[in-house]
Amino acid sequence: MSDDLFGFSDEFNSFDNYVADDKTLSTEFLAEDENLELAFGDLPNKETALFRLDLIRYLERRVKGGWTPKNLDKLLEEYALLKKTSVPSSRTIADWKKLYYESGKDVASLIPGHSKKGNRKLKNDSSDLVTEAIQTKFLTKERVSVNTAYEYYTYRVIEENRQLDQVKIAPISQRTFYNRVNALPPYEVALARYGKRYADNKFKTVGSIIPATRPMEYVEIDHTTAPVILLDDDLELPLGRPHLTILYDRYSTCIVGLSVNYRDPSYETVRAAFLNSVLKKDWVKEKYPSIKSEWPCYGKITNLIVDNGAEFWSDSLESALKPLVTDIQYNQRGKPWRKAGVEKSFDTFYKKLFSRFPGKTFTNPTQLKDYNPKRDAVINVSDFLELLHKWLIDVYHKKADTRYKRVPYQKWTESQGTIIFCEGPEAEQLKIELGVVNHRTIRRGAIELHSLRYQSDELEEYGKQYSSRARKSAYVKTKTDPNDISSIYVYLEEEKKYIKVPAVDHTGYTKGRSLYEHQRINSLRRLKVRLGEQDESLADASLYLDRAMDEAIERMSRSKSKKSALPKTTHASKIAKQRGVGSEGPSTIVTTSPKPISEVPKEVIDMGTASDDLSDIEGY
Repeated sequence: MSDDLFGFSDEFNSFDNYVADDKTLSTEFLAEDENLELAFGDLPNKETALFRLDLIRYLERRVKGGWTPKNLDKLLEEYALLKKTSVPSSRTIADWKKLYYESGKDVASLIPGHSKKGNRKLKNDSSDLVTEAIQTKFLTKERVSVNTAYEYYTYRVIEENRQLDQVKIAPISQRTFYNRVNALPPYEVALARYGKRYADNKFKTVGSIIPATRPMEYVEIDHTTAPVILLDDDLELPLGRPHLTILYDRYSTCIVGLSVNYRDPSYETVRAAFLNSVLKKDWVKEKYPSIKSEWPCYGKITNLIVDNGAEFWSDSLESALKPLVTDIQYNQRGKPWRKAGVEKSFDTFYKKLFSRFPGKTFTNPTQLKDYNPKRDAVINVSDFLELLHKWLIDVYHKKADTRYKRVPYQKWTESQGTIIFCEGPEAEQLKIELGVVNHRTIRRGAIELHSLRYQSDELEEYGKQYSSRARKSAYVKTKTDPNDISSIYVYLEEEKKYIKVPAVDHTGYTKGRSLYEHQRINSLRRLKVRLGEQDESLADASLYLDRAMDEAIERMSRSKSKKSALPKTTHASKIAKQRGVGSEGPSTIVTTSPKPISEVPKEVIDMGTASDDLSDIEGY
C-alpha cells in the first residue's frame, strides 16, 4: 500500500532520508542552534553560585545604606554564625552584587569565572542594542510595554546582522531582557515614564516632614469638595456639593478648624476656617445638642502650612495673621505629602463619613449605574452640618489611629498647657484683623471704598488734625468684614488704634450685605452700562438680582415634585453661593424677610464708576 494512499505521508520516514546541507537551512538558524545556552542545572559550580545568591539576598534584606565595609561587615559575621560557614570580604561581596545586577540578576553570573568566559564563537554581543531599546523605547513618556521594547531590540539585532559577514550577534532571551529592565532603579523608571512629580510622590521621603513637638506648632490647611449633594432646608431642593476647609494639627492629628460653604476657596473661606480654629468653641454643644464631647482645640498657631492657591497669597491674609501665626510656610507645587496630614484627613472623611450619606457622588460617572445622587439626596444643610460636627468631635477625635499610637483627643489634652490661647478682647480684635485689607486716603473726612462712602465724626476729626501735617497720616489701612459691608475698621496710625466707620446709607442697603453679594450687584450694573442701557440705580440692580433668584427658587420649588425633571444643582448652587449658605450662614436659599430697597442714597450711586471698584479686593 502506498504511504500516501489517504493523502498523508510519514514525516518520520522522510526525515530519516533527509540530508541536511548548507543550502537547505539558513546560516542564521545554524548559528543560533550552535550557541544555545546550557540550562543552569547543567552548569559547573552551580552550588557556589547558589551560595553567593543566598548571601546577596540575605544582605539585600538587611543592609541599610550602601554596600560599604562599614555596613556589611557586621551582617557578614551574623551570616557566618547562622550558616556556620566562612564568608569572603565585603569588597568581594560588592563585586558579586555588581556582576549579578549588571547581568539582569542572572544567577549564572555568580558562577566563578563566568564573566571571563564570553562566547568563543561569537565575539559580538548586543549590550549596546539592549541599552538602546530600553532608553529609546521603554524609558519614555509614551510608556510602551517591555514586550514592545524587546520586539524593537530583536528587530535591531536582525538589522545589525545583515551588515555582518560571519560573526553574528546572538540575541538575548526575552526573560534576560525583562531581568535587565527589572534591575533598573525604580525611581529612574518612574521619572522617565511618568515625570518628576509622579516619581517624587510615589517615592516620597517621610523624613522630609518635620515632626511636631506640641499642639498648634504645625497646622496644615486645605480645601476639598464634599462628595455629597445637600438639600435646601426649606425647599428640599438639591443645592449641589459644598466646599470644606479644614485645619489639621500635626501633633495631635485633631481637626482644629472647619468651615463649610458653597463659595469657591477664597480669602473669605480661609478667614472663616481660621477664626474657627483660633477661637474658643464653647458654642458647639448649644448649636448642635446631639454632641456629647468637648472640642477643646483652639489657640495661636506657630507654623501654618498652606499650598500655592491664590487665596493664600493675599496681603489680607498675611497682614491679618502676623499677630497669630509665627510663620506661613508655602508648600511646593506637586509635593502634597509635605502636608500629608490634612490630605489623609480628607481621605478619612470620605471613607468613614461621606460614603454613608445618601446623595453621595462618585468621581467616575460610570460607577453611578442606576443611582441618581440628586434623586436620592435626603440630607439637608443643617443636618449635614450637625452630623459632620458630631462625627468629628464624638468619633474622629475619640478613635485611635490604625496603629494604635494615639487618640487625637487624649493627645491634645495631654499637652494643651503649652498652647497660647486667644481670648477676651484679643479675640474680638482678631475678628477685625482678619478683615479684607485695603489702603485708602482720607478725603473730606471720608473714605471711598467698595464703591461706597464711609464717614464718621471721629474719622473727620482725625483728618483735620493730622492730614495737613503729614500726608502719610491721611493714607490709612482699612479692614472689611466680608460678611457685612455696612461698616469698615480704619487704623489710625497716629493714635495706634482701629475705629469703626459706618457706610453712608440711609436706606439699609448695606446692612448685613456681604462683600460677595455687593460685588455681584455692581458687576451686573457695570454690564448693563457696557451694553448701552441707561444707567440704573444700584437699588434697581439689587432688586433685579433678588427677584431673579426668588423666581428661580419658585421655579425649582414647583419642579421638585416632578420626578422626571429634577432641577439642575448648578442653578441652586449659584444661589446658595450668593446667599452665603454654610456653617457661617443660613441653611436655606430662601430669605425670610427680603430687604425692601426703594431707594439708594446718591452718595452710593455716584461712586458706581469709581476707580476703586471690586477689582482691587485682595483674596478674591
